[in-house]
Amino acid sequence: MKKVKWLKNDLKIDHAFNYKKIENLVLHLKEVCPEGFDLYFDNVGGDFLESAIFQMKNFGRIVICGRISQMNATNPGSGLKNMAHVLVKRLTIKGFIIFDHEDDREQFETDMAKWLLEDKIKFKETVYEGIENTPKSFIDLLEGKNIGKMLVKI
Repeated sequence: MKKVKWLKNDLKIDHAFNYKKIENLVLHLKEVCPEGFDLYFDNVGGDFLESAIFQMKNFGRIVICGRISQMNATNPGSGLKNMAHVLVKRLTIKGFIIFDHEDDREQFETDMAKWLLEDKIKFKETVYEGIENTPKSFIDLLEGKNIGKMLVKI
């Protein structure tokens, strides 16, 4: 898959995988990181968050920034099924909303502009031409057909 190759080859990510080809995410994460995780940044939710909780180290931290896996859910679901692991492992789970960090914006913009000029930031964009392609771009985004940020050029 193009995304996995880009992450591994261009960004030098230690491990990347196509979740659609993984039969058991919990076992896969255990294989990838047998010692467990200290920190998990979650923007997916659902099965991904539950799988990560199983593989967290004691006193691990989880940052929740999104829940894209539930975007099209027709019912709210039953919530996390493994909250006992949060208790026993003494995990900290905290939400992250970008608007809480407005005081850091100026420094972020200064740093990011410098890093972009120095080619320290690598990114990809999937661009659809024309506003008429907005619905298709959104559907493709939800189906994971993009690499990087999904954009519609008007």
